[in-house]
Formats: sequence, C-alpha cells, structure tokens
Amino acid sequence: MKILIVGAGIGGLAAARAFEMQGFSPDIVERQSASPSAGHSIFLLGNAMRALRQLGLEHKVSSVAFPIQRQTITSPRGSILNSVETQSIWADCGPCVTLRRQSLLDILRFSLSSSSIKYDTTVTHTLARAGKREVHFSDGSFEHYDLIIGADGIRSSLRAAEFPDSAPVALGLGAWRLLIDHRGAVTDWTAMLGSKLTLLGIPLTHSKLYIYADCPHDMFRCGSISRLRHLFKNFAGPVGSVVAGLNDETIAHRSLIEEVPLRDYIADHLVLIGDAAHASSPSMAQGAALAIEDAIVLSECVSRRPSLADALSSYQARRRERVSWVREQSHARDKLRSAPDFVRGLILRSVGTKLYRRSYSPLLESL
Repeated sequence: MKILIVGAGIGGLAAARAFEMQGFSPDIVERQSASPSAGHSIFLLGNAMRALRQLGLEHKVSSVAFPIQRQTITSPRGSILNSVETQSIWADCGPCVTLRRQSLLDILRFSLSSSSIKYDTTVTHTLARAGKREVHFSDGSFEHYDLIIGADGIRSSLRAAEFPDSAPVALGLGAWRLLIDHRGAVTDWTAMLGSKLTLLGIPLTHSKLYIYADCPHDMFRCGSISRLRHLFKNFAGPVGSVVAGLNDETIAHRSLIEEVPLRDYIADHLVLIGDAAHASSPSMAQGAALAIEDAIVLSECVSRRPSLADALSSYQARRRERVSWVREQSHARDKLRSAPDFVRGLILRSVGTKLYRRSYSPLLESL
C-alpha cells in the first residue's frame, strides 16, 4: 500500500512511525522548511507517554523530559485551590512530563527508517480516480496513493478542500506561549486562575520555564508583552512575578484559541488525524496525546482490515468516543475557568481532585 502523510508535525511523524512498525514506508510532505514547533513546549500526560511507549519511544522522551509530579491550581493571590499528585492518577499509564516541542519532533523524526520527508512542499489538489488518489504537489509533480493521511494541523488544506464547511471556530480567547530562563521558583505545573484570566507555569528544566497565558479576545488586543504584563500585574508569585519581570523584547508565540468542528473526517482514500480533525481548547492538554493515539489506532486498523474502507470506518469508530469526551471536558473546564471567583474557588477546593479524576478516567483505558 502506498501511503502519503501530509504534515510533519507530531501527528504526522507519529503516524509515519506507527505505519513503519506495521511494515509500511509512507511518504511525508511538509509545507514548512522544518517540522512546525510553534508553542515552544509540550506537556504530556500519562496516556501520551503510554502511546509513545507503544511506538518504542518512551525512554528516549523521558531522558530529555522534566517530570511533573504535581499539578496545582491557585487563586491570583497564590492561595491553593487544588493540588493533585500526578502519579496517583496516571500510575498505571505512564509518567507526566514536559519537554521542548522540538525535542519530541526530533525523537519522532529520527525514529523513522524507511519513510521519506519532503519539506517546503504542499499538496495543491487531489483527485479520486481508479481506486486511488492522484495527488498534485506544489513542485509540479504528481503521484498516485492508496491512502492519504491529513496531519496538517488546524489550518488543514486537505480539510478545507474535502470538507469546506469545517472551518475552525473561534473560542473567544487569545493566548501567549513563551519559554524563558528562571531560577527554579516554579517547581511543578502551576496554574493561576483569575477573573477571565489564566496564567500557567510549567518547568521544562531546572533553568527553563514555559509560560502559557490567556484572556478573552477583546482583552488580548495586540497581544504584546506589555499587554500581558498589564493584565496579570496583580497575580502573585511565583508565576505572576515571572510575568511581571518580562521585558518587551521577550519572544512569544501569540494565537487565538480555536477548535475544529467534530465530525467523521473520512473521504475516498483519505482520513484526517490530530489537530486537522479535532483541534480543541488546550484545557485538557490532550492535543499531542490524541494525535499520537490517532496514529497508532489508524495504523492498526489499516494493517488488520482487508478493505481500506472498512479500516477507516473502524478507525473512526474506535476514536469517536474518546475524542468527543476530550472535547466535552475541555468545554466544561473552560466554563469553570470563566465562573465567578467565589464559585470556581469553592468547586475546586471541595471537589477539584474528584473532577480531575473524572475528566481523565476514560483516557486511562487502553486504546
């Protein structure tokens, strides 16, 4: 079977690794000159590490990752609203870690042995004919493939072409993501929730800190660092004080938060995975995990089903409930984040750990 993977991000490279393990040698094209690493850092919960174990890559990831042993939520003043030991939830799955996004991309890319990657190359259009897909590329060439896997992110050109009514939907939030030097003041995953404001600090190493912050779109404005400092000026340490010390030249990835409408993204000899199929709010920290899981399940279905149509149908059936659950929980978490301070604090103090267990419980189950 001749397979084309469109996109060399986490989902696309994971798909190539998974299909190689099933005996295939996919072609990969990426529209950028390198695998996209916007966002700087990535937080992997236990189910993501279990998926990487299935790809034979858990130990390599763990060797360059920072272990996250506790997730703590505080008020803007720093009072603890909830704190969860990650191993108490994820022990049967895998550790929770953070690492540079580029490090994960490198591990996935260097794990490939028979797949080919062409950068600076896009798919201009495809045609379904004679039981295959004729794929035309930006360099003027074309090839015929048995299966096209769209892993080209939230702005998927394949999704736009095949499913034109599925444009991303704005969730009304603007976000900053940045990586800075720090002196170890933030030792755990630490989120600070204020009135319509979220500030998160996650250590990548003992000297590097990942910062995520979001606010309503109308407050985001130009998304400058000075705007970030202004919005979070009343947030206490340790994360608030880090933001207060940022200078205007600090490099940050800025974006509006969007999600892709949920539906079955399957067409003739084509399927979408990862953010191309189900990008969501980052509240559940499941973007990479779901993409890697997608890759594993799709490769299994294609290798085990005699008919490609049956394989894609089986893949969608196996993924639908899990992906829908993450979307529902993301919406529920975003709703709680936007609740009045008193209500949010009361809920998190009284049943926060119970809610955490409930929201992730289905993801503890194997694929």
